Amino acid sequence: MRGLSAVLALTAWLCLAPARSAPAGQPPLPAGPFEPNWPSLERHAVPEWYLDAKFGIFIHWGVYSVPAFGSEWYPRKMYQPGSPEFNHHLETYGPQSKFGYKDFIPRFKGERYDPTHWAKLFKAAGAKFVVPVAEHHDGFAMYDSALTSWCAAKMGPKRDVLGELARALRKQGLVFGLSSHRAEHWWFYDGGRKFDSDVRDPRYAGLYGPARDQKASEAQITPPDAAFLEDWLARCCELVDKYHPQLVWFDWWIGQPAFKPYLQKFAAYYYDRGFAWRRGVAINYKNNAFPSRAAVLDIERGQLTRIRPLFWQTDTAIAKNSWGYVEHQDYKSTGEIIDDLVDIVSKNGALLLNIGPKSDGTIPEPEESVLREIGRWLAVNGEGIYRTRPWVVYGEGPTQVVGGSFNDTKREPFTGQDLRFTTRSNTLYAITLAWPGRQVTIGSLGSTSPLVEGNVRSIHLLGHKGKLKWSRSPTGLSVDLPEQRPCDYAVTLKITGLKLDRLTRQLANTTVVLTADLAELHGTKITTEQGGDSDAIGSWDNPREWVSWTARLPQRGFYQISAAASAANGPTDFVVEVAGLQMLGRVPQTPTWNDFQTVPVGAIQVPTATELRVAVHAREVATWRGLGLSFVKFERLR
Repeated sequence: MRGLSAVLALTAWLCLAPARSAPAGQPPLPAGPFEPNWPSLERHAVPEWYLDAKFGIFIHWGVYSVPAFGSEWYPRKMYQPGSPEFNHHLETYGPQSKFGYKDFIPRFKGERYDPTHWAKLFKAAGAKFVVPVAEHHDGFAMYDSALTSWCAAKMGPKRDVLGELARALRKQGLVFGLSSHRAEHWWFYDGGRKFDSDVRDPRYAGLYGPARDQKASEAQITPPDAAFLEDWLARCCELVDKYHPQLVWFDWWIGQPAFKPYLQKFAAYYYDRGFAWRRGVAINYKNNAFPSRAAVLDIERGQLTRIRPLFWQTDTAIAKNSWGYVEHQDYKSTGEIIDDLVDIVSKNGALLLNIGPKSDGTIPEPEESVLREIGRWLAVNGEGIYRTRPWVVYGEGPTQVVGGSFNDTKREPFTGQDLRFTTRSNTLYAITLAWPGRQVTIGSLGSTSPLVEGNVRSIHLLGHKGKLKWSRSPTGLSVDLPEQRPCDYAVTLKITGLKLDRLTRQLANTTVVLTADLAELHGTKITTEQGGDSDAIGSWDNPREWVSWTARLPQRGFYQISAAASAANGPTDFVVEVAGLQMLGRVPQTPTWNDFQTVPVGAIQVPTATELRVAVHAREVATWRGLGLSFVKFERLR
């Protein structure tokens, strides 16, 4: 243990030291531009490869694929009396004191694991980046770690699973990333402390870890201690230095207060590493773990209802019921996944789609089939996905997406009238999310639409060689489609001639929307919530808490200010303060906190392009009933 402690101490020191330090025996790194504080980290830019890629593969593969029951949370739930996993374990393997989670490891052999086959499959699927789980909550590392003996290189498969896959992916020209779910390990096995189980045996502390009570930890009664946090940081830095990932994905528990200084140290260390490698790198976070500009927001099993100005990502799985392999999977259809991909890309996002391999290292046939179908669709329609950027509106049509996390199976099926838009320079792509029949009409492109400038020059249906007939009227652009559809699932119209670059700049200069996810929060309880129809600032019960933004108004003129707010507890007055000028807003009582009403606030005049500090706070402490706030909008009056 003395040797392991020395390695851990050295790795932690490298991360805790200034970001320009290099490991012993390595040449010094070039001076890195990032420091471990939020203002410095918010200067980090999302790399172009990520903005262009749009579609990646997530992989949950680990010891939990051996029992293949319930979900990848089997190792936690098998120690929770009364759960289906607990009962299944007793009936199948016996008491947890005799056969614990550790005893699955020898059965986790990965004897048919073929990273080259995986990499070729992911490329055929049209993915541009791949993110395998390096370590899940169970504490078993899927790589060759110097910091723990509980890893795939020393037990189970006895292979550096992560390293082999990284090499195979790079040979196929795919970007390699990885995910860490280590933070949740602090409490993951807490159930095993409450009855006679092997979690209590000190011989297995290296796997089962602190096993602190989750509720007490989240109540800050037993938050992660320095030893755990330094180990977490050391493991993250070990992954960075050993495998050079270009994307590091974190699960939600890094948002706990104790992690904050360690997140800053890791991000500075990693961003400086990317600077030294001359590779674009990025970090994924959930909820409010990072400031919105310091990393890329990830929404689990959910989407957004509108365009987010900052690039974001959805992570979801082909299976609805589990991320890891289980014997009875409930799969999404290929069409559902493609529609979600298109919707997400139209709103400035990327899709990270998960698969769950079996314990022997093979990918289940239904999942491989879905990936190949997606690849065939992207081979025809990828021009409207890769390297595109959002238009001024994401789309049109009757079907509404349910916003927020864990809502990805709640929407109604899309129809042939549901369209999504993407752009590349002055080319507009209009993607119908179902086959519309022999004609489709695009209302947003009508001859009198305020969204459109210029004239349509040509329209092509991707995958179709023939010419299309089309006409344009005030009600929309109508396009006659061929009898034979060019591909299964959604179809893409490529439209040229419109002045998209000029129009996008013009509209961007007339309206500035300060969204909830971009706000700076001032208080201990107030938070940004992703549930409901859209992101919103919630838990705003304390009238002494407030929010702020920096608004960039790029043109002089008059701006009308409005706010989308909710007040389920009764009518509420609030103040929008702009550069010292205070304006009153009042929102009437709303049925729920998710029913936002747009209310007028006031107007300002600016003599030139400028940056202004915008703050929203309670009007009076005594009459404050709480507020939900989706956005504040500045609309330039012509």
